[in-house]
Amino acid sequence: MVGVVIVAHGSFASALLTTAEQIAGKQEQVVSLDFTMGENTADLQLRIREAVRGVDTGQGTIIFVDLLGGSPYQAAAIVAMQQPGIEMVSGVNVPMLLEILPARNDKLMNVTSAALNGGHDGIRNFDIMK
Repeated sequence: MVGVVIVAHGSFASALLTTAEQIAGKQEQVVSLDFTMGENTADLQLRIREAVRGVDTGQGTIIFVDLLGGSPYQAAAIVAMQQPGIEMVSGVNVPMLLEILPARNDKLMNVTSAALNGGHDGIRNFDIMK
């Protein structure tokens, strides 16, 4: 099973996981890491490494981050570059998580692709005039 680590500013990572589990049920091999005010990226990087070790079952891990270029992104990117079997996706959202949670027994590359598709497809404009 592909492991999942969600990393975001404030309490967004915890809120995303809570929301996804409210819809899809309790998930194994998924953790959230909140990046709080006053924490530094070196400490976050260590927490990400530990989280990856905890969720990786040998099929790889996806690290989801909230913001391209933000501190969680930077810390996760360092971990992903130094460790094989890790994919990283920015712009995490609920549709993205819901798309991959039931599909995590597939190959890491396929799960990553599903995350990108689910995240993109979950963004729509509602036009009440049509």
